[in-house]
Amino acid sequence: MREDDIPDRKAELLELHNRLLRDDPVVTEEMFRIFVPEIERHLRIKFQSLAVGIDPDIYKSAVFDALTDYFKSPDKYKPDKSNLMTYLKRAAYRDMQNLLRKESRHVKGRSTLKDVEFNQSDGNDISERVASKIDGQRLIEDLSQDMTTPIEFAVFKLMLEGERRTSSFAKIMEIEYLPPEEQAREVKRMKDRIKKRIQRKGYGLR
Repeated sequence: MREDDIPDRKAELLELHNRLLRDDPVVTEEMFRIFVPEIERHLRIKFQSLAVGIDPDIYKSAVFDALTDYFKSPDKYKPDKSNLMTYLKRAAYRDMQNLLRKESRHVKGRSTLKDVEFNQSDGNDISERVASKIDGQRLIEDLSQDMTTPIEFAVFKLMLEGERRTSSFAKIMEIEYLPPEEQAREVKRMKDRIKKRIQRKGYGLR
């Protein structure tokens, strides 16, 4: 019998799911602690090697995407069809496949633009460097092609505007339900991902 199918564990996970349906204010934090390490290990086994240039944090991104989708619509999970851990592992596997396809396209489609340098210390420094070295609209049009979702594009625009408040990014990322420290981690991860998009376009990051 697989660990996911052990009766006691199935019951424990089902109780977490029912608490989420009841809008328990602390259950998402508990779920992150339980699900993230195990699902990430599962993905690292299923996808043991990444192509050159692929962001190694993609495993965590896939887990986060799967959990976020589940938290937004927990009623899509049907306990009579599978246990919760298996359901989320399958969702993360699909998200990982989608992210890998997108990342592979970015790696293959790198630009040769080299004329702008950005400070790596904070993604918001982008706004300070852009104004003096390149037309802002041109930059947005160029780099927006590498933003894979509307949320990434919205975060990118906030970075260009010089926004620094985690709460502003958390709002457009729709993760306000997470604990503050988790919000900060996910916002940083998103910013780092966008900075790597900029690197792939050939804009130097130092």
